[in-house]
Amino acid sequence: MKRTRQKLICIAIVMLCAFSPAHPASSPLQCRNYYYSQQCIINGVTIDSEESDIPKFPVHADINLQDARIDYLSPEVLQGMKWVSQLTITNGEVSKIFLKNDLQELVATGSRTDELIIDDVVNEDLERLTITQNRLSKIPENVGNLKALTVLTLNNNNIEVLDLYELHGLKKLTTIDLSQNRIYYLIPVDAFELSRLETFKLDNNFLTEIDFNAWNVPRLATLSIMSNSLKYIKDFEEERFPSLNTYQDQDNLFDCRWRAGFISTLKTWTNLHNREYFQTDCHKSVQLSSAVYRMLNINDIRNNTIDFDDKEELQNLLNSMLDTEKKHSRHIESLTKLVKEQTEQFETVSGKLQAQQTTIEGLLAKIEDLQQRVVEMKQLLPPAGRAVPKGLRERMIQDIAEVIRRNLVEIED
Repeated sequence: MKRTRQKLICIAIVMLCAFSPAHPASSPLQCRNYYYSQQCIINGVTIDSEESDIPKFPVHADINLQDARIDYLSPEVLQGMKWVSQLTITNGEVSKIFLKNDLQELVATGSRTDELIIDDVVNEDLERLTITQNRLSKIPENVGNLKALTVLTLNNNNIEVLDLYELHGLKKLTTIDLSQNRIYYLIPVDAFELSRLETFKLDNNFLTEIDFNAWNVPRLATLSIMSNSLKYIKDFEEERFPSLNTYQDQDNLFDCRWRAGFISTLKTWTNLHNREYFQTDCHKSVQLSSAVYRMLNINDIRNNTIDFDDKEELQNLLNSMLDTEKKHSRHIESLTKLVKEQTEQFETVSGKLQAQQTTIEGLLAKIEDLQQRVVEMKQLLPPAGRAVPKGLRERMIQDIAEVIRRNLVEIED
């Protein structure tokens, strides 16, 4: 009996070994909940998207991945989050994120994310998109497919060029925050219409000018463009912003002559709550271009946190740029002088050609007159077979000689 039991145990062990998987299955990830939060917080998960061993996520609607190490949050990885409607990624390193189609909110903060992939189909679910303190270099492609989007927050990234047309069709959008980027250029658009937009922030960028001519934002209540490099603003009129009640543009490089008139106009706006607090600061001589700020590429300039070595290097760079600009200016002056001289020569030659044209026209008229005289003389000739009287012949010869002489003199002149 004892031997039979031992045999059965051995057979059971062999069967377990035979039917067990070659690689142990990944253990399900566990939530770390706090009493003050309803989120499922998962700390320190590491996933390689090229490996097939993807961990199982808890069944939860609100997941927060903290300090995760994921090279690509791919559709395959997201399949393990079927019930998630709110996904938050905090710190760690998640370089690339695929936007799950049925998410209602995506938040990625300080996760070193440089790419967000939005599917090329209409998305009617996502309402809030926040990618902040990351490395995005542009507005994510296909963002216009997010038809339910109400809040777009892409502050503290590396965006340099802004094409407002990419946001044109987001009719439910109420808030846009693109502060703390490196935006130095707004691509001109024929129309920028967001009927529900209430807040637009472009603070702490490198813009040198903004043209509001194409804007149609009837509900915009807050507009903030502080700490840029703006020298002036175009087409900023009360009729374009009937609901605007808060406007901020401090710490720019406004031209003094333009600024004085602009402030006077703003103080007549009826809905602005802060119209009495507009700063009249302006810069009489400092007119840095957007290219300068882009080349510097140092966010600490505004905060005066550059150490001495950086300041010296910056000064050398600015001096070099100024020397280059002076050389370009001298070259432009030389070209301008050359163009002026060539223009004067052209005008002189043109005058001579005009005079010659007048002379030619006069000669043609004389030739035509001579031809007319010849016709008249032919009419005075006697019929064939009759002799011409001697006196008439001499007078005709004199008339012809006089006409020829006058025309020859004019041709010589």
